[in-house]
Amino acid sequence: MNPSFDVIVIGSGIGGLVTATQLAAKGAQVLVLESYLIPGGSSGYFERQGYRFDVGASMIFGFGEKGTTNLLTRALDAVNVSQETIIDPVQIHYHLPNELDLKVERVYEKFLQNLIAYFRHEETGIRRFYDECWKVFNCLNSMDLLSLEEPRYLLRTFWQHPLSCLGLVKYLPQNVGDVARRYIKDPELLKFIDMECYCWSVVSADMTPMINAGMVFSDRHYGGVNYPKGGVGQIA
Repeated sequence: MNPSFDVIVIGSGIGGLVTATQLAAKGAQVLVLESYLIPGGSSGYFERQGYRFDVGASMIFGFGEKGTTNLLTRALDAVNVSQETIIDPVQIHYHLPNELDLKVERVYEKFLQNLIAYFRHEETGIRRFYDECWKVFNCLNSMDLLSLEEPRYLLRTFWQHPLSCLGLVKYLPQNVGDVARRYIKDPELLKFIDMECYCWSVVSADMTPMINAGMVFSDRHYGGVNYPKGGVGQIA
């Protein structure tokens, strides 16, 4: 074993692998330690009787070709690796009570039309709510996304993108539930938005920060959900 590693990364989940590859791309000698048989963590896989099964996530963001939210594409580019993906035209298909059978299409306007078809009296509110999500996303998508806990990054980002940062400030104390109720009154539609939050952030709309929703509810139409060809384990 090489005794002169610059960095030792414990765990080869997607976070550990991205950290290790980015450090290696900058010239560091990196050792990754993993207790399991294969790397990947929740982006790993196992095989049974000739079939391959994903261990964890199978809805993958970050493979877009534009903007700054395509973090997986950029991480792979840094080490001269590319990953072919399969575009998912429907991000999620809801089968909910009261015969609400709704596809969240990759194409934004198609999704809006699908939702408006069930809540025609709320068309204006639907558009205004999801437009608010896009305002958040456009601010985030104009800056490099790194750790929000790093003061030097925050200062540099504010200096480089002052308007985007100021645009995000007003959303920091806001949750999705409050913003949705500002535009929407139908309780069934508010329940749907609550379900949207549970699916993506595992908490209710009232507990989901608006900045989180702005990212997810918009990036699914911007960069989209893309499935790595050959399985999620191909990322590792």
